[in-house]
Amino acid sequence: MSKILVIEDNELNLKLMKDILEAQSYTVDVATDGRDGLDKAIENDYALIILDIQMPVVSGYDFLREYDKSAPVVVVSACAMENEVNKAKELGCADYISKPIQLVEFLNTVKKYVD
Repeated sequence: MSKILVIEDNELNLKLMKDILEAQSYTVDVATDGRDGLDKAIENDYALIILDIQMPVVSGYDFLREYDKSAPVVVVSACAMENEVNKAKELGCADYISKPIQLVEFLNTVKKYVD
């Protein structure tokens, strides 16, 4: 099954997304700051990266600037104002989901890019 990286600093959100994805038989790696996430994204082959924007060390925007986009990046963020969404898309994210996540929307978005 496909390997997904979840980059999220909120412990509850991270556990929720990881549990949802693993229940769908995805292999999930996690990172709790943007630098660790960027390092993992560069060093591993992921089918999809799920990224929070407000991250410590390296922000989600800086992640998008630095990442080579070898895997699609779906931003999952509470920053859902139109200008925030547009900024993330301009920096190369494939899709944008606002928090709190809705299970069906989250899984449908993942399935658009994986499998």
